[in-house]
Amino acid sequence: MPRHGQERVAARPLKIVHVGDFFFSLKKNAPSQFSVGGKLSHGLIRNGHHVIDVSYRDIARAGGWFGSRKLGRRYLWRALKAFLALSAPDLLLLGHGYMIPPAVIAEIRRQQPGMLIVQWNIDALFVPDNARDFAARHQVVDASFISTAGSVVRECVGEEGRVYFLPNPVDASIERGRAFANQFLKADLFYSCGNPARERLICGQSWEMNRFCQMLEGTLPPTMRYAYAGVRGQPYVNGPFYAALLEQSAMGLNISRRADYYLYSSDRLAQMIGNGQLVVMERQTGYDRLFSDQEMGFFNTLEELSEMLRFFHHHPKARQAVARAGWQRYHQLFNERAVANYLIGQTLGTLLEDEHRWRHIAAI
Repeated sequence: MPRHGQERVAARPLKIVHVGDFFFSLKKNAPSQFSVGGKLSHGLIRNGHHVIDVSYRDIARAGGWFGSRKLGRRYLWRALKAFLALSAPDLLLLGHGYMIPPAVIAEIRRQQPGMLIVQWNIDALFVPDNARDFAARHQVVDASFISTAGSVVRECVGEEGRVYFLPNPVDASIERGRAFANQFLKADLFYSCGNPARERLICGQSWEMNRFCQMLEGTLPPTMRYAYAGVRGQPYVNGPFYAALLEQSAMGLNISRRADYYLYSSDRLAQMIGNGQLVVMERQTGYDRLFSDQEMGFFNTLEELSEMLRFFHHHPKARQAVARAGWQRYHQLFNERAVANYLIGQTLGTLLEDEHRWRHIAAI
């Protein structure tokens, strides 16, 4: 927002080529309707920019033998370079983009000297391959955005270059549920896990997630109902089936592989709170610096987690109030237009001091 007595002059809209994953993939059986890349493109377009989405994996599959993404890498590189030469964008935005190596990015920079290049990434930096790839691309782009904050990011990429925290965006046209509006829903607790055998560090202890969920159930009232995806014998789901679980669950358990990377969370955080669930997560994540105990459920110990879930199960109106407040604040801070505005403002260096105040808490 402008300072008092100061009028902002609208900047010229940008032409942006956004390379990433969006709401359609040739490989997947169901649309990735919660795609971060799609939300960012929505936000950029709604802010007035001309955005051209380039689904890099699908281009590689289309150009590779037998539909092989790996065999289509060189085809992708040629196609992208040719398109950039023809379209002359102001900004090349790379979402993940692991198939586009630093050498190709450097070549694109030489061919398009007036174009800015930015990468964004929501993968965890505690996974060595992710950290290595993100750091390598950081050396050849103008700015990097990552869904982790704190000193660990600088340790990963080095002291040179501009790197910023990227919140997981929410989009009201995508996260359409309002679980807080209902006192009684089909499920009390939602949890989704792509690989339950991969252990997660929870309150300082490693857990296989089938075992963790079984343990947690044993501490909760027998009247609790669970909406699981990928754990406890339930299939992993996506598309409308996944959306239904989000919309019809009162509370959501947000557990990533570890909680000690400042502000890191999988993008399920936005999906759960965006659909009106009361999100429950470890205090160690640092999200208690952005949200209060009246907006999210934070715990330090497993006993505290169990006690909290029992309380909100028996007091649905209290759960509704906290979930509604969290939903409102998350949509206010991290909606797709706000995150897109922040990304462009940080890239161009045009943000005012009082814009996106949370960024000072998340400074890298």
